[in-house]
Amino acid sequence: MVSRNDPCPCGGGQIYKNCCERVVTIELVGQIREGKEREQKNECLQDLNTWFKGYFTVEKQIPWADSFKKLLNLPLDQAIPENFRSLFHSWLMFDAPCVMKRRAIEFWMMSRREELKGKERVVQNLLKADFVCFEVLEVKEDSMIFRSLFDQSDYEVFTEDPGPIEKGKIVFTRLICVGNRYEICSPFISFMHEMKGEILVQLEKYSYFDDEQQEYNTREQGWKVFGWTIQKARELEKIEKVVSASPEMYENMREAVLWPAEEPKSEQSGLPMQIIQQMEQFYVNQVAPLQKITQTLYSRSLEMLYQYLSLRFGYSFDWSNLTEDDLSYYLSVWYLEHAKATPTSSKIFLNTTKHLFKWLYSQGMSDAYLHFRKVYISLIRALPIAIEVRNWLRNNAIYPLKDEKGNSITTDIFMLAISPSGPVLLVKNRWKPIQLRSFPSTWSDYRFWIKGTIQSDHSGCSFVHIENLYPMVTISDQFMREDRVLGHK
Repeated sequence: MVSRNDPCPCGGGQIYKNCCERVVTIELVGQIREGKEREQKNECLQDLNTWFKGYFTVEKQIPWADSFKKLLNLPLDQAIPENFRSLFHSWLMFDAPCVMKRRAIEFWMMSRREELKGKERVVQNLLKADFVCFEVLEVKEDSMIFRSLFDQSDYEVFTEDPGPIEKGKIVFTRLICVGNRYEICSPFISFMHEMKGEILVQLEKYSYFDDEQQEYNTREQGWKVFGWTIQKARELEKIEKVVSASPEMYENMREAVLWPAEEPKSEQSGLPMQIIQQMEQFYVNQVAPLQKITQTLYSRSLEMLYQYLSLRFGYSFDWSNLTEDDLSYYLSVWYLEHAKATPTSSKIFLNTTKHLFKWLYSQGMSDAYLHFRKVYISLIRALPIAIEVRNWLRNNAIYPLKDEKGNSITTDIFMLAISPSGPVLLVKNRWKPIQLRSFPSTWSDYRFWIKGTIQSDHSGCSFVHIENLYPMVTISDQFMREDRVLGHK
């Protein structure tokens, strides 16, 4: 042990008491405080958990289960998955206003005020521990460096064993300040670093909240982004598994895009007089009173619908013939191939067509609106975005043809997706990296069918020509157990 009057071991030339003794003392005090606060933190969490289980019984938790499932976009008709139970428990204790419109931890603090004397600093740090998203910058032997994706602040996180947390991972959890460092104080889930850009987009999306409920909505922000990230990760995994495991499903989905709707079902194209009269009645009652320019927009939509129905079904058509597949093909593939579509005009097309089907439903003439509504909800965002992506790809993703050995040319319909490792293209039932520089991350939630020509080599592929692009949409029906992909028969 170094004596206070011995030369300082740091080699600075001074005696120990005038050099590093103060630094060591400060560090020692910090270590003592950190150890004490860690002990208090463990005691507080144990007390909170015991109090919560006694006060907030299982019966009281049931009404909040649906709120949690909605927050994370989990199926409402199914129980919370087993691996989400600890997260549900954490959400109830720290974030949900489930006890007399207060958070459980706030009510616990007020009811246990006497028992918590001397632990005020730890309790306040627990109150401020939000469930947020971090990027792991560094992993050391006994600590890690986390950077919050919410405010870009860095945190030194103490850990005895990092376990599955690796450098570069994206981690959702909550941290509590203990001494001069932080510790993880709730369950955590990590994701691939490649999802960072998409998560930042979602953070921006959920960064607006009601002033009257600012605190509650701010706490919801991390959970909403977490729920989106889970769905995104599952979607990517699901698509890759489905395509690799079931070529028949992929072929059926492709058939929806290649569907020969132009072939008439009768020798002469046209529609039954009753259908024509119903469309004319809609125009007279609903469209004629509108301004001339609006009448023109409706006329275009009605004319396009007439052409599609007469060629697809002919004189045998009845509104009851329309399925979700028929409508999805018409509203996406047919429209994009027969109209000079822009993002704005596509929204007008969808909304004017919606008005017709809704009016038919209100008049008791057809229930097709029930099918139309499901497709409309999916396409009202996906269709304009598909047009934007098509324009962007044609301007930024077409490369000259290479005359090189080993280079192959393929003309087909391909599926474009954004995987954790970047943009990929489904080519003959295999995912291949596609050369897309600076593909906007705001479109990464969507999948697209692309009709065109690509060139491929051992490293990946690139577009030579793009004839058209169509949205691939998943319809969610609250009365169905599983989502259904449009075009899958």
